[in-house]
Amino acid sequence: MNFKTIFTISIALLTLAGCGTQGKVAKVDQKTGLLTTDVGVIGTATVVTAKQVSLKQFKPMVFVSATQASIDQVKTIGYFDEVLDIDGLQKLVIANNLQEKVPSLNDKIGLNKLYRAHKPFLWVYFKRINKDHKQYMQLIATNPETLEDLFVSEVQLDFVWSGVNDQNSRYPLFNALITWIQQNKA
Repeated sequence: MNFKTIFTISIALLTLAGCGTQGKVAKVDQKTGLLTTDVGVIGTATVVTAKQVSLKQFKPMVFVSATQASIDQVKTIGYFDEVLDIDGLQKLVIANNLQEKVPSLNDKIGLNKLYRAHKPFLWVYFKRINKDHKQYMQLIATNPETLEDLFVSEVQLDFVWSGVNDQNSRYPLFNALITWIQQNKA
């Protein structure tokens, strides 16, 4: 083998060794309650907002407006009795004959109307923001009754050097959420 071939193979192997997962549901460590992975190291998210609030009223139901992997990740946390996506919310509205009271679920006002017409729930979603010419992903938990953000964590998205994968984006955000839930579940 010549130098160019060896160099190319070495770079490819180094690149693959540093790769993380994309959209994979991580297991919860039974000792810590946090997400764990066999691939790479899980980074740390910055907690922007963490209100001290009893989550007991939200335990029966959480609405997750995100990818299926994120919905499944909230399920693995194991705190909420029912984890719904938008399809689940729509079925709930129909099953409870709330169409007149909740004509739309596509905006914050619609979620507020559902909260008032049905029962309390927590709304969890992701948001991308720009700050100081850098992109960040946030994981937000909102009380639909008041539209107050009870919890916000964020990670910087580094598309160039470390790449964007579960280990440095989704998992740190979820671990911050899990810690907040553990602190406020009573």
